Amino acid sequence: MVRLAIGLMIGWCTLSFNQAFASSPIFFYCEGAGAEYQIIFELDEDQKSLIQRLEEPDPIEQGKVARELETVLTEFEISKDFVNYRKNGYLFSINRSNGRVLRDNQDNPIRCTETETDYLTVKRAEVETAKTTTTEFWSPTTGYGDTKYSKLGMLATADEICAVLSHPFFDFSSDEYRALDTMSSDFDWPGINAAGLWISAQFKDKGIQLQRFGLMENIHQAANRNLAECLTVKEIESPGFYEKLTRHLLSNLGYRGVNCIEQQFRIEQFVDNKGEIIDRRVPLESESCIDFDYNSGSLNGWNSSTFTLMLIWQEAHSVLKTIFDKGESVLVARLAEIERRRVAEVAAEEARKAAAEANRLRAEQDWLDYQSREKTLMEQVYNFATTGFPEGTQRLRWIEEQPCVLTDGARRVDNRLLNMTAFRIQREYIGSTWYTTSSDMNVKFSTSENIPLDRLQNAWGLAFQQCPGRTSAF
Repeated sequence: MVRLAIGLMIGWCTLSFNQAFASSPIFFYCEGAGAEYQIIFELDEDQKSLIQRLEEPDPIEQGKVARELETVLTEFEISKDFVNYRKNGYLFSINRSNGRVLRDNQDNPIRCTETETDYLTVKRAEVETAKTTTTEFWSPTTGYGDTKYSKLGMLATADEICAVLSHPFFDFSSDEYRALDTMSSDFDWPGINAAGLWISAQFKDKGIQLQRFGLMENIHQAANRNLAECLTVKEIESPGFYEKLTRHLLSNLGYRGVNCIEQQFRIEQFVDNKGEIIDRRVPLESESCIDFDYNSGSLNGWNSSTFTLMLIWQEAHSVLKTIFDKGESVLVARLAEIERRRVAEVAAEEARKAAAEANRLRAEQDWLDYQSREKTLMEQVYNFATTGFPEGTQRLRWIEEQPCVLTDGARRVDNRLLNMTAFRIQREYIGSTWYTTSSDMNVKFSTSENIPLDRLQNAWGLAFQQCPGRTSAF
């Protein structure tokens, strides 16, 4: 017996029969050169002919057969490696291992992958599951009418979502969250971009090419139900949790004032038979906890849409845990640094106050000491010229450091350098106040106290007798 495979290789057209591998239908999914179809091979009742059904899928309704072509083949051979047959005068061979297709011993651009069951039936079941499931996470691959559907994983249950939201990161207050960096009002710390990277990798692997991400209606309803149930529980356990979450992580809800965990009502008025107006609370349709429109369907980086998607996606929870572990670590370090600075500032303020108090006490003691000691003639003159009082004041007083050299703490004057010839004593109107001034046109002494000019002139006469100044021609 000469096998067909050998016959094709050497150009023979003689075919033989081998039924050992054809007791059940054989399914191939074929694609290439812009074509896509399914081939089913099945022996007829007497197992003398091979029936080939070629089914083209509907481009819109996934899994539905748009056209079927049936051919009865009388020349064929089936083995564990090949399905060989003659059709329309051509010799065809399909490799059951690698999907290679030969026509008259020449390569064909079509590749046919053998499947265990009817591919289109499975696809129909998948589409039905995708559109009806409330536990599995399915998504269309494109936004077009001929989209396919891909299973991303499982939808997180309410308990699983609450497990994520029970991470220690969510125990911090809004005030403490302010220690974290933000970008466009969303948190930003090293490693938080893992969310967008992980989603992008999953979408690429699953063939998701949506321009704007959104959920199928059944997926949205199921995911929203689970998320709302968890948020309700968290709000009961920790009042204010919902407001904090929607302020910092689900800002798409907080910005629009969405309250998806409490029943909302509208007030309608009607009149009873007595003419009384009665207000009636009418329940409103619950608002959704899921909104991907806020970020225009963008899932790049970290934003409320990214967080929402990963929260409802069970397989993403391990990634979220790592992200929030890092966020908690950053926040704890920032808060510790803030506390360290606060403690240092408190200590510095206490030290400043202590120093100020010490200076105050020292100044008081200096003033008491100054009051109690006898003043030199020069000190009395300078005090009188600047304060109106020979003994000075606590705010301003002169000390003679050495003979004829005096200081008030702000300036230092050597009386011997004053020009006695140019020295004048007069009344001056400065601003809105009259002052009594003493000046040699270089150094000036003044007081707003109304003191007798003759007494001041006599005081300076004594001062220049004890510490004569310079003289000039005029």
